[in-house]
Amino acid sequence: MKYIWVLLLCLGMVWNITAQVNTNQKNVIKNSFVSGEVLDVTSGEGISGATVVVIESPKIGAVTDTEGRFRIMLPTGAYSLKISAIGYQPLIKTDVIVNSGRECIVTAKMQTTTMEMQSVTVKGDYFDKAIQANNLSTIVLSAEEIRRSPGSAQDFQRILQSMPGVGFSSDMNNELLVRGGSPNENLVVFDDFEIHSINHYPNEMNSGGPINMVNVDLIEDIQFVTGGFTSKYGDKLSSVVLVNTREGRRNASLAGNINLSMAGAGTILEGGFGNGKGSWLFSARKSYLDLIVNAIGMTAVPKYYDGQYKITYDISEKHKLSFSGIYGNDAIDIKGDPSTDSYGSPNATYYTTYSSIVSNQYQYAVGGSVKSIWEKDFFTTFTLFNNRFNSDVDVINKLREEKFDRYGTLYSSRIASQSKRFARGADEEFNSVKLDAVWLATPGYELNFGGSIGSGAYKSNTNIYADTTRYKMPNGKYTYIIDSSSAILDDYNMFDQFKIYNYINNKFKLFDERLLLNIGLRYDYFTYSKVGNWSPRFSLTYYFIPQVMSMNLAYGYFYQTQAYPTYGDRYGQRINRYLDNTRAIHYVAGFEYVIADGLKLNIETYYKKYDRIPIDSTFINFDDKMYRSQYRVNIGKQYSYGIDCSLQQKLVSDIYGSVTFSYMKSRMEDPRIGHAGQEFPAEYEFPYLFTVIIGKRIAEARKWLDDSFFLLKYPSYLLPFSNDMEISVKWRYASGMNYTPKIYTRDINYLSQVIWNQGMWIDGDQINSSRYPDYHRLDIALNSRYNFTNFNLVVFFSIQNVYNRQNIEAYSYSSDGKRENVYQFSLLPILGIEAEF
Repeated sequence: MKYIWVLLLCLGMVWNITAQVNTNQKNVIKNSFVSGEVLDVTSGEGISGATVVVIESPKIGAVTDTEGRFRIMLPTGAYSLKISAIGYQPLIKTDVIVNSGRECIVTAKMQTTTMEMQSVTVKGDYFDKAIQANNLSTIVLSAEEIRRSPGSAQDFQRILQSMPGVGFSSDMNNELLVRGGSPNENLVVFDDFEIHSINHYPNEMNSGGPINMVNVDLIEDIQFVTGGFTSKYGDKLSSVVLVNTREGRRNASLAGNINLSMAGAGTILEGGFGNGKGSWLFSARKSYLDLIVNAIGMTAVPKYYDGQYKITYDISEKHKLSFSGIYGNDAIDIKGDPSTDSYGSPNATYYTTYSSIVSNQYQYAVGGSVKSIWEKDFFTTFTLFNNRFNSDVDVINKLREEKFDRYGTLYSSRIASQSKRFARGADEEFNSVKLDAVWLATPGYELNFGGSIGSGAYKSNTNIYADTTRYKMPNGKYTYIIDSSSAILDDYNMFDQFKIYNYINNKFKLFDERLLLNIGLRYDYFTYSKVGNWSPRFSLTYYFIPQVMSMNLAYGYFYQTQAYPTYGDRYGQRINRYLDNTRAIHYVAGFEYVIADGLKLNIETYYKKYDRIPIDSTFINFDDKMYRSQYRVNIGKQYSYGIDCSLQQKLVSDIYGSVTFSYMKSRMEDPRIGHAGQEFPAEYEFPYLFTVIIGKRIAEARKWLDDSFFLLKYPSYLLPFSNDMEISVKWRYASGMNYTPKIYTRDINYLSQVIWNQGMWIDGDQINSSRYPDYHRLDIALNSRYNFTNFNLVVFFSIQNVYNRQNIEAYSYSSDGKRENVYQFSLLPILGIEAEF
């Protein structure tokens, strides 16, 4: 089988690594340090006098200094820290992994509390409530949770795809389809600046891609809000993804990480400067997926590399400067070859047309911010950033000739001709400056306000080349028709146009913090389309039992400007310039219950009502096959509703995991003439989603195996078992995606009764009436750590799609009338190694 060589390579490498490592691992010093800082979540100022206690060893701990910093020596292993301070909500930090060779860095952000301590027992927060804008539809992930998740390939968006209410289109893409929304409805905020995408191979209409550019080892935390977000965030309809990267190690002159896996290789370098006042961090990675593309069942050859950096410096005790940046460069060649038949009609010659796609892209985002504490109750963040996305795509039409001998056996297959049919280049750039401010007016009232102004440029060139098509006339003779070439030019000089927004959010804590309210208002204006919108937002949390059981509600208006290509038209007449912004109204109600330490149940229902969706007039006139127009009209309407349930267990002792279930219904009003009052399933409707993730941390596994019977001991060296390891599994089920059935025809009536010699597939009129087969997949991951005196080694081994389920991504249609399955990832073993120093 095609993946056997990959599996043998993995097993061989693991054998050599584990055998050598375990031989040398004995009598190694296994003590290291945990250091970090405890900060006020609102001001970012260090909290002096906070106590930090190791839950597994309550007699071990520390007290923070005047800058909020602490340092604790511990044996290597996994720990949880309980952090307490007068006037703050206690916090539990799980997944504190202590390795040899370098310190473990922890950043804890605490929220002030006004609860009467004598009247209620204040529980420790396992779920990072302090950094959440509200208590609704929010998930927080740490770097360690991302690293160990099975089937994610250390891509945090693939983990978010397992969250309740989130669908996905295929294994090949990490796009987020949130509660019936499209993949371009998700706002990404990277270190305080908003960017188009943080993925390789995105496009102007989609922020997703096959793999994320963010290095998991540089992540401090990820916040994912799937609905009802506050007025601080806008110009997106469905969700917000906040990516906060960590600082470099201020107490090290040089530290680093070298990693190697089947997907690529990379390095991380970091350190401090200025006597501990500053830090720097740099990451670089390069893929070599092109070497294993056949083993994983892909018909494309992807190549990419990326880089990331962060520099921070304390200008003074009250002002902090930081610079961040991310860069990605991508190339992919989608072959598009249809399958070859080994047998056909005797002495026959077949011709099949198909297309291949060649894409080259690059993107980057760079920015800087200054965080300032002006008074004990007034704080600001000033941010300046630039991001750019450039893409070139060529589509090449090919004609394949197949010849069969007198026995019907294929003896010749070749590309008879090929020509460039389509080429498109796009360049998008955006620059922005923004200010966010917080005023703590009273212990129970917080005012957030700010604004931004941004400008940029968008330019695209689309060329459709002349082509010659052979047709068969009714008299049996062939004729050739030349399709004339055309060009489309979109050139929006947005340095003369601006996107502007302002927001205000009032946050109240009432009735001894049992009632939390967010009441906000936002205004967005786009000078190109001359459209502005007011967006009221409201959310409420009421605690039946403080910090344990709550009811949550949210309501709000959300608007989104159109993707830049949507404003264009084929002839550059600006007929779509004044399109309205699409609107979604969110209604969310939820219930949350912390059952035990680190164990939380969450149930949410939602209703999303869309309108002002731009619809192509060609689709409106669907039944008129001669109608062609680039004009778009804001008449589209859609609704989505459903229920999301999740049960999450943090790593409190040695077990972690989650169970999520979602039911969804999403429908769109049919805008076509003659279909008034009818509906069809929305494109991203997934009626059922179900995911189970279970993981266990295992100590002293290698020692136990070494003392076992030799028939158990020596075969165990095939896998990276160590004395510090984790094993986890994930099973995911999803309803198949909708699609519109195609109809194969040889009769093209509107071409003067000309019959194409092969025929063609055309869209049927039953929009999204069919569904691909249901999707399900099992993934297994095993992570092992080996600690040495001056460094540590992490070996991770995983198998995606363990039982090799043939999940169908789409159908491929050939001009000879064949429909073939396009499959997603097949069984795929992955091995990776990281050396940290």
